[in-house]
Amino acid sequence: MGYLISYRFHQVRILATHVEAALAAIHLLYQPETIERWGTGMTFDRTTRTTKPCYRSASLPPDGGFATLIDALRSWSLQAVQQPNGDVEIVEYLADKAGDEAVLFAAISPYLDQSDRPKIDAFQDNQQYWRHTFAGGQHRQVCGKVVYADEHPQLFDRAERFDETETASD
Repeated sequence: MGYLISYRFHQVRILATHVEAALAAIHLLYQPETIERWGTGMTFDRTTRTTKPCYRSASLPPDGGFATLIDALRSWSLQAVQQPNGDVEIVEYLADKAGDEAVLFAAISPYLDQSDRPKIDAFQDNQQYWRHTFAGGQHRQVCGKVVYADEHPQLFDRAERFDETETASD
């Protein structure tokens, strides 16, 4: 059974000067030894009649590779847009189940614009939260929690807390 995943992208942008290198990094993910090491799914190859490792969330590139970085990202169910200056920004996750996105995020992390502290927030429908962070060309996945002021008021400033009794008397 899979879980529904929601992603929110915050400033996940590949600079125009790094677009070709990021595309090459994605193409490297499809080398047999890389798939063997990082893949978590299995697929049946009809021509060789064998089962091989694959990435659960990505489709294989066409012969000759992906034409553009946007095409490569779309194969991983990510919507990206090219900015007028040539930068490519990832803006949306187009699927409802996560597969091996962390593999992709690790591959492109050296090419992300670090100036805006890119991050990707993730929420799973079983109440799990985590974040993909990028710093110094490295990808890191960290766990998260949602904390509410009525349960942990010490973590909030008075102005941040919503109090029904205050609004009811207004």
